Amino acid sequence: MSVVGTYERGAPRPLTVSREALREGVVWIAVVSSFFVMFEPAAYDLLIVGAFVLFAFTGLRLPRVLLPFLLLVILYQLGAVVALTKIYDQPKTIMWTIVGVFLAATGVFFALFVVDRTEERARLISNAWVVAASISGALAIIGYFRLAPFSESLLLYGRAKGAFKDPNVYAPHLIFPALILIQRLYFADLKRSLLTLVPLGLVVAGVLLSFSRGSWGHLVASTAIMTALTLLAAPSPGRRARILVTCVVAVAAAALFIVALLQIPSVEQLFLERAVLEKSYDTGYGGRFTNHTIGWRVVLDQPFGIGIFQFSKLVGIDVHNTYLNGFLSYGWLGGVSLLALTGLTAFFGLRYVLTPTPWRSVFICAFSTWAVLMMEAAVIDVDHWRHQWALLGMTWGFVAANLAWERRQSIQRNH
Repeated sequence: MSVVGTYERGAPRPLTVSREALREGVVWIAVVSSFFVMFEPAAYDLLIVGAFVLFAFTGLRLPRVLLPFLLLVILYQLGAVVALTKIYDQPKTIMWTIVGVFLAATGVFFALFVVDRTEERARLISNAWVVAASISGALAIIGYFRLAPFSESLLLYGRAKGAFKDPNVYAPHLIFPALILIQRLYFADLKRSLLTLVPLGLVVAGVLLSFSRGSWGHLVASTAIMTALTLLAAPSPGRRARILVTCVVAVAAAALFIVALLQIPSVEQLFLERAVLEKSYDTGYGGRFTNHTIGWRVVLDQPFGIGIFQFSKLVGIDVHNTYLNGFLSYGWLGGVSLLALTGLTAFFGLRYVLTPTPWRSVFICAFSTWAVLMMEAAVIDVDHWRHQWALLGMTWGFVAANLAWERRQSIQRNH
């Protein structure tokens, strides 16, 4: 007799949750919680550790195509550990290295996570990230316009940061969900478009009110790449025409939205102050670009690196360049590994992003966001950004899933 047969007809059955639903639910909650990182470890970190445990012995597999990714991540962090041996007795250096290894592990986790059940898990991550970003955008509006007693805690130097520590980390976290929502507009009917505009408005407001120049450019550039790739993937001229029309309307609506915001004097003043290509701390003696030149000279003399936090002691300011920091803080081993990892990710991402899989739209958004983020990495250090590792891992996971999908399609055609 089956277990179901022991219940009388019409009697309520006990509520059960499958193992898969539990494991994926933890990941969903982790991504949603990523809007709140005022304290460390953040809820996201703890939940991802929980996901590690739940997936540790079952449910994750390592395709061969991910071996280069895994090897380069290990070599990158090994460089950090080697450089640490020179400065391990200095404050915060050990903890910084441990955190870096942990974040790299999250990137590997996301790669393995999306390899299987790719369509469902791509949708899970993107939907959860949209929820997180919508909350973040709402917090930016609440903080900037002082709509709650705790508004000041959501600002830094008059710039919206939501529940993050820094506006320059807060705003980039919103780019991927912004692309997801913009892409949905390209294909949605009128009713769904109106529903999509609400979270999109919150997310874009969050980016704008952060007054992060890099994030403004990041949003524009990533949207342009996503739109171009979506056009290339469109199945018909009619669909491409619709995307272009929607894009034009969206640009016009965004322009009107920005104009409306600029009617607020405080917004206009800060916008004009921030909307310049170069600030005083970028150029001239002691500026970040001058320090980059100094940093590369140091790299040539220090094959094992000088260790984390040491460059700021030399010049008085952080390096603000992920690639240069890779060589300075992680030695030549770490720096070369980072460059190789970035180059391989770009190569394989471009090679497979247009493969006609059911998850192609999310892949396009993730790759478009990651690609511009790693361009921005030349002027800011993104090594310890949680979403950078998530996007990197997702990109490799999608590449592996696409290879498997292509093999299945080839077998079906041959039979």
